[in-house]
Amino acid sequence: MSRPAGEGATRAAAPRHVVVVGCGFAGTSALWQLVHRHPVERVTVLEASGEFGPGFPYRERDCPDYLVNNTTDTMCLVPSHRGAFVDWLRATGHPGAAAPGGHLPRAEFGRFLREVVRASLVGASIRGIRVDLVPQEALGIEEPAEGGVRVRWTGGEVGADAVLLATGRCPPAPRVAPPPPGAAARFFPTHVCSDDLDAVPADATVHLLGASLSAYDVVNRLFSPRTGAAFARAADGTLRFEGGPNARRVVLMSRSGRLKKVGSPVRMPIRRTRLTGPVLAALAAERGGLALEDVARLADEEAAAHGCRIDWPTVHAPYAGCTDADALDARAGALLAADLDAARSGAGANFLVDLVGDAQLLLWDAFANRWLRPDAERQYRREVETAMLGWAATCPVPTAERLLALHRAGRLVVRAGVGTPALDADSAAYTVPHRFGHERATVLVDCSGALDRRLDSPNQPPLFASMHAAGLLRPFELDGEPREGIAVDMASYRAQGTRAVHVAGMMLWGPGFFTSSAYLTARVVERALDAMFEAPPAAG
Repeated sequence: MSRPAGEGATRAAAPRHVVVVGCGFAGTSALWQLVHRHPVERVTVLEASGEFGPGFPYRERDCPDYLVNNTTDTMCLVPSHRGAFVDWLRATGHPGAAAPGGHLPRAEFGRFLREVVRASLVGASIRGIRVDLVPQEALGIEEPAEGGVRVRWTGGEVGADAVLLATGRCPPAPRVAPPPPGAAARFFPTHVCSDDLDAVPADATVHLLGASLSAYDVVNRLFSPRTGAAFARAADGTLRFEGGPNARRVVLMSRSGRLKKVGSPVRMPIRRTRLTGPVLAALAAERGGLALEDVARLADEEAAAHGCRIDWPTVHAPYAGCTDADALDARAGALLAADLDAARSGAGANFLVDLVGDAQLLLWDAFANRWLRPDAERQYRREVETAMLGWAATCPVPTAERLLALHRAGRLVVRAGVGTPALDADSAAYTVPHRFGHERATVLVDCSGALDRRLDSPNQPPLFASMHAAGLLRPFELDGEPREGIAVDMASYRAQGTRAVHVAGMMLWGPGFFTSSAYLTARVVERALDAMFEAPPAAG
């Protein structure tokens, strides 16, 4: 990860006491790194849930059908060792270690993170480092004139030298009004830790808002073996849905209708020579910033160098020419089948997926360094980001196989151009508009993943609201226009306007491109802590 030019900094003493706010993946990585890589004397960790380690996506009590989307052997804790999770599985005798390229339940990674916290406490005790785990939500942070920071929670506060905001997930951005009590329509605002989903009738049609990986989690859950759903391999190796007592039907509904691309079980070796940081930086300097066409041209050159070709028309408009809902649904199934074949085939067939996976740090740097012109960056966020996320956050092969089997059996359909659901007057169902009509949804699950990253939003937690009001957190601005995310110095991830508050979480999705991958998150945490201990900057 390159180091963009930062604000002027004055060297000061390394912090002896650091507060970490949030202890999901990012906070756990920070705790481990502080204990094992930095000359810290004390660490205070606040976690609102009281569960230190798993965080939101890896809760241990959650559904076992929710899988880690990255392969087991790429789930890391620190960027220097991407195989930490699979090594832990081997050391503990876990059967998942036998399939390092597989996909375990997310709860299994949550157990690993909980063990990391415990191991960090042991390591801290050996090194004489005091660690306090505080099961409270941070409510306020102040920077007294005499220096340092003060962090406040209900019933207590602590003074320290620096803070890392590792709060991770942003608050949801509600799109749907829930039905009144006793209504026939059923609405699930989230699929996480919601056992009520298991009570959905076996013959229900379930509408899922969004075609994200969260939506795929719900599909896996609704058609898991414990529901009576049966899948079997045909003679040609194709997975087929064989029904059983589970008669459910699922409708995936999203604005774009795009399905996630399928991750390669074995990635093609990528040797980038054109789509690199130095090339992008030089072009940006020469042209006063990059246009999206410049980046696409470099990607084409990379493809040609690897003996491949990128089908840009399909990338830009996968449903071009579809004139009705059935045609769009059929196209979605054909694209899914082609993506699954490409992932299995290797040898360049899944080139764009493998290229984006290899270049994820470059994507981050492109935003961190503001290599794109402001108009190009706005165009990217508006027109390209949803598509790019399909290649950056891919679907596992086993999940893609089940989706395709369900689609071919008529149990899963895809709708695009979806608008805001409206509850019917009798509260018996929602009417959900889409490009070619509307759907009547009696069971609706919000899997859109819509999160609120606007700092001035009333949905933000008390900590962010109070810091924003005090001027300690500022909205990220692009060409003078307030955007999503927090304004930070991208060389140190220090919040602009503070002396010693650093940020590592989804609120960096704005000044940076935050994909939520374990590897990229660990790199952000690593850089923030390195900067915190190397040269804490002066106020400004």
